Amino acid sequence: MADAAHREIPAGRRPALTGDDLAALSGLTGEGPALCARRRAAAGRYAAVADPDRVTHLWRFTDPAHLLPEAVQPPPPGATHAAPHALGAAARVLMVAGLRPLIATDLKALAAGLVVKPLAEAEEELAALSDRMRAAGADVDAAAGEEEGLFQALNGAAWNTGLYVGVPPGAVLADPVHVVVDATGGPTLPRLVVDLGEGAQAVVVEEHHGGDAGSRVVASSELHAAAAARLRHVLVQTWGEGVRGHLTARARAGRDADVLTVFASFGGERSKVELATDLAGEGARSEMIGVVMGAGRQRFDHHTRHRHLAGRTWSNIDFKAVADGSARSSYTGLIRIEQDARGSEAYQENRNLLLSAGSRADSIPELEILNQDVGCSHGATVSPVDPAQVFYLQSRGLDPDEALRLIVRGFLEKTLGRLPEDLRERLEALVGTRLAALQGRSS
Repeated sequence: MADAAHREIPAGRRPALTGDDLAALSGLTGEGPALCARRRAAAGRYAAVADPDRVTHLWRFTDPAHLLPEAVQPPPPGATHAAPHALGAAARVLMVAGLRPLIATDLKALAAGLVVKPLAEAEEELAALSDRMRAAGADVDAAAGEEEGLFQALNGAAWNTGLYVGVPPGAVLADPVHVVVDATGGPTLPRLVVDLGEGAQAVVVEEHHGGDAGSRVVASSELHAAAAARLRHVLVQTWGEGVRGHLTARARAGRDADVLTVFASFGGERSKVELATDLAGEGARSEMIGVVMGAGRQRFDHHTRHRHLAGRTWSNIDFKAVADGSARSSYTGLIRIEQDARGSEAYQENRNLLLSAGSRADSIPELEILNQDVGCSHGATVSPVDPAQVFYLQSRGLDPDEALRLIVRGFLEKTLGRLPEDLRERLEALVGTRLAALQGRSS
């Protein structure tokens, strides 16, 4: 009985969602009847969904009660935020709980057909997206609740800032769409929908930052790449000290679509990230590249899932984690190849480097293969820094701190080298900031 009690969220710990709360949230965002109906449907699923099962791999390493906000009522009025600049980006967006997203869009991107607007003002675009998904054979109504967990349902019911990004068929954006989500203030529940038309190409950078010890974030991103589209989605988390949160990003790749998901986690106290891509069209490709660097008492928990639904699809995962102090990184990765997905290939690699005796890493790769006409493999390692490498570098004139930084850079180099140049520069800068914190460890 004690174990069962431990696996359940304590009574009253789930944030309450009343009809008045839903009405207030709808009024806050200014959404119309269709989105109000979606919010109420999600609230019904939130009320019915079971607590995450702590016995399964997905929640073995994180207690969901630690990530839930105490309440989801709208923040008090009167908050303000500064307008973003669009220089060097197709669009720049700042999202803050309870406020209308501030959007600055480049004129060339507008001329190319880019649509960036508050989610509450995108009912027509969302309805058209649902129609296209049905036309492609997707059961939209079933998908709305399929494998939806507690945090996804909570976000669907109580999101308090939302954004729609649409790129029309054939459009190619030369610069990224940069979305910044600020965790400062009350509970932040952002919702992002990205919709790429057939043959479109875009990079969307979703950056979560700010916040303090009282901040809680429950975010959800829904990504759609139509036939032959090319989507690059970058999910970066650099929260302030003490922030706790749950991030979800789910992508659907159509026929011959190409989806790259880059994820990087550096900040906060506790975070869980769930990334999933459905390869729904024949010839679709998906790659996930991740970097995690933890220190102190930070806890990172990442889960990836590639589901091959159609034939001749391809997926790959390259995930590296570095842990220092008493930090802990946990990873579970599922590859599922359905019976009809013949001729598919899938690969998964997770490598973990421990910089201290108190750090820890867990790695659980999983394969579910329902036909034999596939190529599939996975690998996982957890290892400390090799003292011989440190000694060798010291013998060449480096001090211990410099030697350790060089070893970590070498560990991450292959993964970072797989990124497009502009994304690599951004992540290398974040890695450099983390590596600077290793200064003085040997003194």
